[in-house]
Amino acid sequence: MLSIQKVILLLDNFHFDEFKNHLKVNNAELSFKLVTQIRKDNWAQKESDALCKSVYGTNDEKCKKKFFQLVHYTFRLTSYLSRNYPSYLMHNISIIEQAVNNGELKKANETAEILLDIAEKVEDFPTATAVLKYFAQQSFITENKNNAIKYHERISELLKNEHIINQIYLYMRKNLNFKGKSELSNKEMEEHLRFYDLYRDNKSWSIQMLSRFAYCHTLNYLNDDRFYSKEVFDEILHLLDDLEKNSFVIFSFSDDIQLNIDYLKLKHLISSLENDELQKEAAFLIKQREPLRFWKNYVNTPEIVYISIQASYFLTTYCHGYRKDYNENLPKDVKSHIAYYKKKCEEIIAKPIWNDGLYVRFINLNNIYCCFLLLGTKQEIKQAIEKIEFLLVNFQQIAFQRLYDSLFGTLILGYFFLNDHEGVQECYKRYEKLTAGTSKNVENDLSIKSVYYTSQWLSTHRKQYIEKLQGVLKKTQENDNLKQVRRLIDDMTDYFEIPLK
Repeated sequence: MLSIQKVILLLDNFHFDEFKNHLKVNNAELSFKLVTQIRKDNWAQKESDALCKSVYGTNDEKCKKKFFQLVHYTFRLTSYLSRNYPSYLMHNISIIEQAVNNGELKKANETAEILLDIAEKVEDFPTATAVLKYFAQQSFITENKNNAIKYHERISELLKNEHIINQIYLYMRKNLNFKGKSELSNKEMEEHLRFYDLYRDNKSWSIQMLSRFAYCHTLNYLNDDRFYSKEVFDEILHLLDDLEKNSFVIFSFSDDIQLNIDYLKLKHLISSLENDELQKEAAFLIKQREPLRFWKNYVNTPEIVYISIQASYFLTTYCHGYRKDYNENLPKDVKSHIAYYKKKCEEIIAKPIWNDGLYVRFINLNNIYCCFLLLGTKQEIKQAIEKIEFLLVNFQQIAFQRLYDSLFGTLILGYFFLNDHEGVQECYKRYEKLTAGTSKNVENDLSIKSVYYTSQWLSTHRKQYIEKLQGVLKKTQENDNLKQVRRLIDDMTDYFEIPLK
């Protein structure tokens, strides 16, 4: 029996209807026809040739080749169930128990055998463990010692897998959070990376992919320069490829690992693609992913990730608020896009979903919103400044140090766009005081310094600020990942006629 036949037999009516509707919505017509036929046949399943004929009308060699490709493709589409309903197989344990209690042992064992096969294939460890316990106890009752031992040994392996997965999540939650240490020694960083490397080659796909993701995520989250290396980017691409090939593998409910890896790819591309290419890539990556259904109940991270990429794009491309009549000269289509994203931010901020545990994300979303405000009128720029100042003052008790460089980057631009050099100076002093001795995002840090040195030169014309700005420019010339900062400096020095070398 083919794997897709087994899966369809094991689905209850709810999950089958969900899967069938998913195929219909995504225009997977042949897959829809295939699963409908399998469901119709129920436990009297056809052999491959007969099933091929039911789907294609014939079963010649050409059609059989297409049929097996369809079978493989449709099985991979069960990723919809794996990611939205990772416990979609578990109800079968109750069915097996009912069958045994009704004296239908043959039916129970047949169900248990195909359930074990699929549960292990998709790495549903809890379901597989429950089936193995059933077989182990049955072997004990029938005095088949060797089989009983074999089943219990396999149970131990699966329980170990579950333990490892929990250890990886536990390690990430302890060490990668906004309330954790903002600065790490090289020794601490290497300890983190070594921990994840322990499971890189694990036989379990879910463990292997989770540990590899955690490795890349750690480098990004803790602002390690190695994140932008070719080796890490290649690893991210391999991760995406492996995730696609094994899309049916189960991860924890509400863990959107696909989105998380997509985000790492986008973050990496920010440093290597031109802005227009990046925006297109962001739209492609985010929009092609059907949001997992659990997001209806929470802050929609996929939506905010997409908006944040657009904010980064528009701010770095049109970050010229210091120019005269800047807003009036923006193209109409750009204004339209900015207005759309401002409205989206306002709608999300107004939703009643922000509880005590979401302050950091609330602050981050407001900062994204303020990035769009900076691209508006003088009044909107003032509004952005007021909002950031409000966040910094009224959320002092919340640990959001990792957002300081981003928040102060937005704030210092606001003061600079209003030609408020005193505000720029005070903002920079606060930034340096609050971030002293912490790990900073290099791009944000150099952008803040560039604006500050430019502002100080404009207000004092002291030579020292030209030298400092020259030093920042040199750093950006030595690191291609900082080309956006270099463009900002080039535009400011050109517009204000700053005599850099």
